Amino acid sequence: MDKTPQFKRFSSKKAMRMCICCRKRLIQNELLRFKIEHVKIKLFDGNGRSFYICKECMSSDKIIGSLAKLKNAPKDKNIIKEHIEEIRSIWQKLD
Repeated sequence: MDKTPQFKRFSSKKAMRMCICCRKRLIQNELLRFKIEHVKIKLFDGNGRSFYICKECMSSDKIIGSLAKLKNAPKDKNIIKEHIEEIRSIWQKLD
């Protein structure tokens, strides 16, 4: 069975949201949506608080510092880096 998580789009066609890393405001469809659950960064599944990251920042390394500042995020930057690498591999499969 495929272990790729089920991903649903939770977005509006006109809503503007902000990337937590570069602070650019973009249409919600152009941003990737995540949440922090049990000190792990995951794709947003419809429950809980979420945050957005643009695709440019997702591929850069400056995202690690921005994520470390979030509430309930792991404070160890190596753990954040592992979560980001895992998420990047999932997104490559989805594209």
